[in-house]
Amino acid sequence: MSFAREAARSGLWFAGFRFITQSLSWVITVAIARILVPEDYGLMAMASILTGYVEIFSELGLGAAIIQKKDITNEELSSTFYFSMIIGAILSIVSFSLAYPTAWIFNEPRIIPITQLISVLFIIGALMIVPYNILSRDVKFKEIGIIQLVSVVVASRSMLMMAKAGFGVWTLINGTIIQRCITVTLTFLITKWHPRLHFHFKEAKPLLKFGINIAGSRSLFYLFQKSDRFIVGKMFNAQYLGYYSFAMQLASIPTDKIVSIVNQVSFPVFSRYQEDSARIQEMYLKTTKYISLLLAPLFFGGFFFGDEIILTLLGEKWIPIIFVFKLFCIAQFIISITAINSVIHSSQGRPHWAIYFHLSNTILMPVSIFIAARHGFNALSLPWITIYPLVCMGWTWVTLRKLNISVLKYLQVFITPFFATFFMIAGIWSVKLMLNGISILDSRVILVQNMVLGAILYSIILFLFERKTLIEIWGLRKT
Repeated sequence: MSFAREAARSGLWFAGFRFITQSLSWVITVAIARILVPEDYGLMAMASILTGYVEIFSELGLGAAIIQKKDITNEELSSTFYFSMIIGAILSIVSFSLAYPTAWIFNEPRIIPITQLISVLFIIGALMIVPYNILSRDVKFKEIGIIQLVSVVVASRSMLMMAKAGFGVWTLINGTIIQRCITVTLTFLITKWHPRLHFHFKEAKPLLKFGINIAGSRSLFYLFQKSDRFIVGKMFNAQYLGYYSFAMQLASIPTDKIVSIVNQVSFPVFSRYQEDSARIQEMYLKTTKYISLLLAPLFFGGFFFGDEIILTLLGEKWIPIIFVFKLFCIAQFIISITAINSVIHSSQGRPHWAIYFHLSNTILMPVSIFIAARHGFNALSLPWITIYPLVCMGWTWVTLRKLNISVLKYLQVFITPFFATFFMIAGIWSVKLMLNGISILDSRVILVQNMVLGAILYSIILFLFERKTLIEIWGLRKT
């Protein structure tokens, strides 16, 4: 079996476990959101803004470097492990000390102990860098899927118990710590890898040289992602920051859960075939098509039926997020189909190219959001569907030029996803209009019915026009 096919098969197992994991996680997230109040999410967002930026440098891109390097010795892995632990300890101290500046910035003393507790995550994260990325390098995604499923099940159950017991915002941070601890423990048990009593910085240095570009790119991406929350927290209050951050969290669930799977699986494959330009072109277009097929119905469904989704699942206290949630869904679709660009460049030894893309967003988006914030809460979503798409178009054009792919050939991959999505939405609206004023069912039952109907209609188009793709995916289970 070829490496790419082995990765695809393992990726399917990973996707299956991830689907179960995230379905459970999403249900628990909604259940917890019905118990907690928007202010709890706002406090958590405030507490993690500075520490979250520091956390990016706890890995220094070493995980990606381990995967991308063609040949790596156990001595290099051991040296990298101990170097990671040193960095993790230093950044844990830095994070602990950031509690007071963070509280001063937002004029919110309640976030001091929350921020201090977050510092524990740096030590836990440092332990996981080497063994977790050994699994990714060897495309052991089935094992990774099992690890994530178990950790999320335990953490989600714990969070629900804490929420019901009145832990408030502490539910969110404690749940994260529990999940990370279980992940680290299971990763070491499954990999059966342990560091030797061996450390030479010169062995970790080549990995650091590559990884520092990854870390730089991620740091700019983080600034781009969190600058809006900083602006909202300063110009509004914890409640509105809670609305904003939770709306973004809900809209980004498919991106975080599905696109992250695709990127995680594709990176070692792209790295393995980095010198085969024809293979890279084929895999890039195919990956973009798969992402679009998976996510177009979810994001555009969220845009057209966002009001029903929010009201039915979360209740009336979350009504203020409906407008921004719907526009965030459009933005997240753009994010999802362009995320592969950074992966492809990093796999070919150009991680610094992603820095330029994220730097553009880091400069343009905060300014745009600051201006939008002066026009009210709903206006905060407008830069995400105006400025951001323009930057992404430029980034994609650069990527297509480098890979020698025509714009027309690229656009063709979206024909079926868009047509199938239009057919799905039109079908759901038609049924709604026919049953308007007739149905006496509970709103949750109606929502489930619409989801099932949408899935059936979308599947019909896929079966008619993408049968070859479906057969190809189905065939992976036999190899």
